[in-house]
Amino acid sequence: MQNRSDLSDTIRMPAHLAQLPLDTPILLALSGGADSTALLHLLAERRQQEGFLLVAAHVDHGIRGDEAKRDREFCESLAKQYGIELCVLEADVPALAEERRQGIEETAREVRYAFFAQLMQERSIPLLVTAHHADDQAETVLFRLCRGTSAAGLSGIAPVRPFANGYLTRPLLQVSKREILVYCHQKGLEFVTDSTNDDTAYARNRIRAELIPVMEELFPGAVGRIGAMADSLREDEALLSSLADGLIQSATTEDGGLLIEPMVAANPSLRRRVLAAWVRMNTELDAERVHLEALEQLLISADADTEVALHGGFCAVCEFGRLRVYSPSRMTAEPFCYPFLQDGSFVLPSGITVSVKENTVPTKVNKLSTHSYLNLNAISAIIKNSVFWRSKRDGDVILMGGMHRKLRRLYREAGIPPRWRDAIPLLCDEKGILWAPFVGVRDGVSVSGGCYLLQVTLPISLETR
Repeated sequence: MQNRSDLSDTIRMPAHLAQLPLDTPILLALSGGADSTALLHLLAERRQQEGFLLVAAHVDHGIRGDEAKRDREFCESLAKQYGIELCVLEADVPALAEERRQGIEETAREVRYAFFAQLMQERSIPLLVTAHHADDQAETVLFRLCRGTSAAGLSGIAPVRPFANGYLTRPLLQVSKREILVYCHQKGLEFVTDSTNDDTAYARNRIRAELIPVMEELFPGAVGRIGAMADSLREDEALLSSLADGLIQSATTEDGGLLIEPMVAANPSLRRRVLAAWVRMNTELDAERVHLEALEQLLISADADTEVALHGGFCAVCEFGRLRVYSPSRMTAEPFCYPFLQDGSFVLPSGITVSVKENTVPTKVNKLSTHSYLNLNAISAIIKNSVFWRSKRDGDVILMGGMHRKLRRLYREAGIPPRWRDAIPLLCDEKGILWAPFVGVRDGVSVSGGCYLLQVTLPISLETR
């Protein structure tokens, strides 16, 4: 990467990155280090030309004691020097990290960005600016590469992305740390140094302090080339994401399922992206690679008897030509028994609807092929109140074709997914099952010219079954 002493002519300003007016207000994350100090100087110069409001924000993470106090006082001095407001947050990050049971670095980042978002909301500032530079970009890409990531991960830090009520921008991503230090020296800018950056117990610090210098020694300009690769991958990622959005819109059904046929026909790369987005939509959780691979195998096999376990107790199954996610609260169906209502309807906890209507005139049923409707002519049994609805029991059989056939096998032959088999209501009398919806009726039950029209409706469409 070529050294540039006058960075003001080579970097894109935040408003340009976010495609907003030049006078858009800016919130600068100011640590007092060389990077944010240089960025403050650049923004202060542009403010004189473009007239935007500039506010700085500083966070004391409660980690470095007197050194943190020194940094805060330095930032206060800088803000006074440039005539801008400085907003300060004092936080006990170690205590929060212990409370949240997560790492200090992760907690510190969450605290910082929550504070920035709050200020942006309160002050109606649409632009947050941070001083991430090219070395940070290389560090991030290498860190993710070594831990394992996708092309999206290798695209590194985005120069602009939506954040809070506006955008987060990083104008220095094309600038190396060396160039920033040269700029500070030439402009006579003082800055502070964070001692924790030298602690190589942190993986990122070790990459920055040991790996990147060796790479630059072996391959001069490596940092810049890593940044260029990240830019290219980000462009590719944007295109693939757009294609994936189109596929998920065309393959997602009204009931939230994902049609199997177009998904199996899709390019594997698009398929995995859609699966990841679909899982996130249905569970608000991210799927890991092992989950995506299992979901792909399930799609290809379309095996109704297989379940894929996801985070949070959710699971995915294939049903009636589509992939569906079930929450832990709907994993099992509790046994039930309901009286036969001669006119009315009710909804089971599973979402299945049962309705009964009296027929004064025989009704022609057009959907008998799905066995979700039934004309019932069993007046004497209904009068005796011996007809009722109940859930499936182990060993259930129904007399069909002169044979007592196991309901479990009939469900399997009919393609009823295991998850629904215990939830589908069975119409019974004292002799056993009269009607098993989606399977058939018992021998001897009259279904023509019936006095009652029965309907059992699943909360998902059966059209692709």
